[in-house]
Amino acid sequence: MDIKTLSIAVALVGTSIALAIALFSSFRRERGLFIYAGGFMSAAVGFSLLIGHGMLPFGISYVAANMLIVFYHFCIVWGFRSFFAIGAEWPARFWAYLGSWFAALLALSYLRDSFPLRTAGASALIIVAGVELVHAMRLAGGAIPPIVSKASRWTVVAFVACHAARVVIALAGAGGRTPLIENDALNAFTFSFTLAFLVLWAGIVLIVDVSHLVGQLQAKNAELEGMASSDELTGLHNRHALDARLEAELERAARYGAPLSVVMFDVDHFKRVNDTLGHAAGDEVLRRMARIARDQVRRPDDLFRWGGEEFLLLAPHTDLRGATALAEKLRAAIEAERFSDAGTVTASFGVAEWRAGEYRDEWFRRVDQAMYRAKNAGRNRVVAFGPDESLPSASVRLCWKAEWESGNRLVDDQHRGLVDHANNLLDLSLSGADAPRLLEAVDELVSRAAAHFADEEALLESLGYPEAEAHAGMHRTLEGEAAALRAAVASGDRDFNALFDFVVRKLVLEHLAREDALFFGYTRGRAS
Repeated sequence: MDIKTLSIAVALVGTSIALAIALFSSFRRERGLFIYAGGFMSAAVGFSLLIGHGMLPFGISYVAANMLIVFYHFCIVWGFRSFFAIGAEWPARFWAYLGSWFAALLALSYLRDSFPLRTAGASALIIVAGVELVHAMRLAGGAIPPIVSKASRWTVVAFVACHAARVVIALAGAGGRTPLIENDALNAFTFSFTLAFLVLWAGIVLIVDVSHLVGQLQAKNAELEGMASSDELTGLHNRHALDARLEAELERAARYGAPLSVVMFDVDHFKRVNDTLGHAAGDEVLRRMARIARDQVRRPDDLFRWGGEEFLLLAPHTDLRGATALAEKLRAAIEAERFSDAGTVTASFGVAEWRAGEYRDEWFRRVDQAMYRAKNAGRNRVVAFGPDESLPSASVRLCWKAEWESGNRLVDDQHRGLVDHANNLLDLSLSGADAPRLLEAVDELVSRAAAHFADEEALLESLGYPEAEAHAGMHRTLEGEAAALRAAVASGDRDFNALFDFVVRKLVLEHLAREDALFFGYTRGRAS
């Protein structure tokens, strides 16, 4: 293959790469890609001008072409520095390199016409560009995956070696004038490795970009995962994180017979803090409460924000007595703290140890019951759910509270209706109604809840509530759990108390007081 054909191939490959990267950069909107595209286009134009050597003026076909080709190599470094935000993207010394070479090129072209010296000088400057690229890689450090960094460095080494060999060949040849497009060994060698490295540099550019993009996506995924498993206000794990941890701990406790306990605690009179001091003071109480708890828990234990002003501590390898002592230690630490605005704040604690073969919901209902006993006994105390105790079917009547008012007439009417049906179910349970009648009442309550959920979801979507989709997901979960419990009761696998407690406490009371209350800010004060 003659030199002119090789030079045309180099120009066409450079143009194709420049256009491909430019197209890619139009989607990525990454500055570094635009720089790379400009660099490859500079090379393509430079080699195109070389083809016209002998037909175009010498200043264009050689001097301008040579400067464009050298500029292309520095664009590789420039684009790399831009990608990884390494100091000045185009340092002042780059201008010094190009300015010095331009002066030397003019001197070696017009004062002393020496093709070997021009060739050696161009390669020397391109070697400098290769050294600058290695320096930039070192400054980028861990931002580049090791395999990409290693491949890039070896490519630079091979590239520098080729140009060093070119210098040797040029200086070892005739010292006079040599036609640029002549079919000799030096030109064949130069255009051959230039063509190969055009493709290599393009591949490395795209690999670096993709690895950089993957790194950004991984960082973003890690951030989103953290957001999904952490509570923004307190920094504690949230319920989503609890599910994964709890599954593992329950499996371990069941397999090895190790004790496993849970502590639930609730800030006493928290509504009073919010109402009298404002929500900022309330948020500060929750943050400080989380910090105190983190300082007190042991290494194997894990702390979660359960919802609102409630927290949950999971204590592996801990029996009821140990968990009760841990809760008392935490209660005392909270009571001893002086909050900047709220002064002394206390919390009520419930403790329950997991029983072998027990469902998670039953276990959590027991600790929840213990916590409410602590509140009913005067607050600021620890109550453990004893090993021989059982959950009552019903002992109280639900009373409508002013804080449950959403401000939307339809939602409030439906919520009141659900509370009334829950009280009806409580009355039936206390009156000793038979199982078919109780199941009929449960079915009616669940059916009314499903209809209410549909209306509520439509309302939240129309109001633009940002958590509308997640709230609808909670509805589906509640409906699914109710259906599963209903089927288990019907088949005799579960007793009626589990279903009764779920629909009254979780489906109606907890969802209304904890989850629905979160969107009241969107419904209060709006036409309904």
